[in-house]
Amino acid sequence: MNTYIDIKEYDKAGIYLSKLEGSVNNSMSKFELLRAKALILQSRGDYRTALAVIDSAVIQVQESAFNLNAVRKIKMEILARAGRNDEAFSLLDEIIAANDSINNVEVNARFDELRTQYEVEKHIAEKERNFHYFLFALGICLVLVLLLAGVFYYNRIISTKNRKLYERIKEQDRLAEELSRMAQTCESTASSEVLPQTSDTAATVEQHRLVARLREYLLSGDNLSNAEMNRDEIISALGTNKNLLTDAVRAVAGNSPMEYMRMLKLDEARKMLDHHPELTIEAIAFSCGFNVPSTFYRLFRKQYGISPAEYRKQANK
Repeated sequence: MNTYIDIKEYDKAGIYLSKLEGSVNNSMSKFELLRAKALILQSRGDYRTALAVIDSAVIQVQESAFNLNAVRKIKMEILARAGRNDEAFSLLDEIIAANDSINNVEVNARFDELRTQYEVEKHIAEKERNFHYFLFALGICLVLVLLLAGVFYYNRIISTKNRKLYERIKEQDRLAEELSRMAQTCESTASSEVLPQTSDTAATVEQHRLVARLREYLLSGDNLSNAEMNRDEIISALGTNKNLLTDAVRAVAGNSPMEYMRMLKLDEARKMLDHHPELTIEAIAFSCGFNVPSTFYRLFRKQYGISPAEYRKQANK
């Protein structure tokens, strides 16, 4: 029926209209039949009946502004063909106004659709961004865990190494004590002196005695803490000369008098770290003649392979 109406063969459309009438039961189908009937009546010049039919069609499309405007267009055409131009022009104004309203609704609907699409895409983007943040935070946590594991493993290695160094130093102390006892035994039986600083038998008894006097002098009073004490003062105090003192220290200890004095200071500092936990490392450094703590730290590590702080830590354990 609609196809014949589109090609303006209204008589053939009327045949199908007759077949459809009485067999439809919904508002949209009834609207289609009334619209077709009005167009067929208009084509036959029965404008009065066509207007009545199109007015009936309006009742079926009250909820559809688009279809209502289509009915108005048909009615306007019928009025124009019937010569009722004023009514046709008035209806044209209604059609124009309705078109504007329909366009506004379509535009608003489009805006709503775009807004909904924007909100959906925004939500998806936020989820993706949060997921990326989660992955980034997870990566940072993994890196931190690896770093902590590395630090823990490194500290374990350093702690084990320091413990072995400490045990080796204490073993050397034990051996030194045994050598000292052996030296005292030999001195009482053979009237010879063997000091724990060396096992070199090439040193004479006089040289051993001179080095022993040097050690006793340095450890007496505040001499060890005197950073300004020089070799001339030591020579004068021992009643010897530079050459004899240098030869004796090299023969017995294997180094120069100043190096021997520095080693003695470091050894005393180490003993204080063992037995005086109430003193700070800086205080011990000053009491052993090191005016610059950083120099003490550097020389202590060079001598024993471990820092003073780590040595004290191992001693406390």
